[in-house]
Amino acid sequence: MTREEIYASIYTHEEIYRPPQEENCACLEVALGCSWGKCLFCDFAKDRFQVHSMAKIEWNLRMLGRLEPEKTRLFLLGENAFCLSFEQLSQIFALTKTFMPNVREFAMYARIDDVLRKTPEELRQLREMGLSDLHIGVESGSDPILLWMNKGVTSFEMLQAFKMLDRAEIGYFITIILGLGGKNYRNLHAIETANLLNRIHPKCVWALKLKIWEDTPLEKMVKKGEFVPMSNRDILFEERLLLESLTLDTYFMDTTVMDALTIQGYLPDAKDSMLRVINRLLS
Repeated sequence: MTREEIYASIYTHEEIYRPPQEENCACLEVALGCSWGKCLFCDFAKDRFQVHSMAKIEWNLRMLGRLEPEKTRLFLLGENAFCLSFEQLSQIFALTKTFMPNVREFAMYARIDDVLRKTPEELRQLREMGLSDLHIGVESGSDPILLWMNKGVTSFEMLQAFKMLDRAEIGYFITIILGLGGKNYRNLHAIETANLLNRIHPKCVWALKLKIWEDTPLEKMVKKGEFVPMSNRDILFEERLLLESLTLDTYFMDTTVMDALTIQGYLPDAKDSMLRVINRLLS
């Protein structure tokens, strides 16, 4: 098989979506779609949810090992691959040792309820087997907004899950969505999201600007006047309030400023410089 034929056999789509922190790792497709798939704003979970058979995953691993035998980190593809059971993940980690023996670390997307379904002992064992990091969409720390957007979890459940990951020494990268509360809840969104973030220990907070995707429930809400999107300027005010309220040590980045700019840096050291950039844009 040619390299192109192998790629076509192990990936459902030509474009592989993964976090920027994982751009240099190998990617193993283990699932398609999202086990929840009900968030009103989301356009990414287009595939019907399914977990590949272990035979298919083994084939993908075998072929991936031929393509990228030198890789030391493996990212499991799927909108929330951590929904797989402890037994399934353990088997995948073990198979990886056979077909990609240089891999030492694993990472994947996860939902909060995926974490909560694992026991502390299962998390500890997964960490020992090489689970390094999870990428989790927090989106907001405000329960009214989480409920409104049908996220399917509460801020209390988030705190529970992150404490479990901290105890298991599993790292986590999180995303938040600026503008998710619309004009009505912009201050609430910023303050309560900051309150949540200040109580957890993410390796990175990635702030993204809300995009109203076509054919999503949120787009229908906008057309009906039930959700009023924020302007770029409104979002900058919201982001300023968020940053002013953050006290945690982490790396913060926003790659969607004014749809054109990026601000990033380590908190708390870079807070003042990032706020100066925002204030200049606002002025």
